[in-house]
Amino acid sequence: MKRLPIVLFSILILSIFSCGENEIETPDDSIFGYEYFPLELGYEWIYAVDSVLVNQGGTNNVVSSSFIKEELIEVITDTDDKKEFQLQRSYKKDSISQWQITDIWVVQSDDTRAIRTEENLSFVKMVFPAVDGTKWDGHIFFDDNKDFPVAAESVTVYKDWEYQINEVESKTVGSTLYNEVLDVTHIDDVTFISKRFSTESYAKGIGLIERKMEIFDTQNGDTSLLWVDRAEKGFQLTQTLVSFNKN
Repeated sequence: MKRLPIVLFSILILSIFSCGENEIETPDDSIFGYEYFPLELGYEWIYAVDSVLVNQGGTNNVVSSSFIKEELIEVITDTDDKKEFQLQRSYKKDSISQWQITDIWVVQSDDTRAIRTEENLSFVKMVFPAVDGTKWDGHIFFDDNKDFPVAAESVTVYKDWEYQINEVESKTVGSTLYNEVLDVTHIDDVTFISKRFSTESYAKGIGLIERKMEIFDTQNGDTSLLWVDRAEKGFQLTQTLVSFNKN
């Protein structure tokens, strides 16, 4: 993880010793950015998900829209140093359907990082302090050179990702304007035969508000086509926050 910038480090030192020679003051947690990845029992996020799955070499792509609900349903650990919860995920195909539980994942955070375990893969989603320009390896817990099944193909999804925080003042996602947003870029790389793009946006006090991924491979040389039309394997995904509740 990138070292603290000199300015931030100086602020921390001053905040610790500003009360006097023999007094120590605990730094304000707000400067670390924990609010961008909030974890409390009962928190609930609902997302609209739109995706395109490249199928049969691009000849029969599957386009879908659905909703995903994520809820923190059970406390595993909740101390001053660490929070860990079971994350229940539910799915429905449209707004009038009933929710169906699909997965139970684990999400946790401590003083230095936030980790989300999806199936058998653990991702370091955020590091603290959440400072503009900070970079880190989000895949330290698994081999990101391996292939993963996408439709009937195998795709190297996570190779060469490098996570980086880019702070923005505000961002509109869907029809909602969010203030104090962190964009976390994972990869943005295009070659003649592949495209790898992935980014997530986090709002202060809410958490993840948007996720975008474009993972494509092709031997089709017609660059006049959009990637989703010339790709022979891969997928495109957009996940947008619909509602956030503190139940």
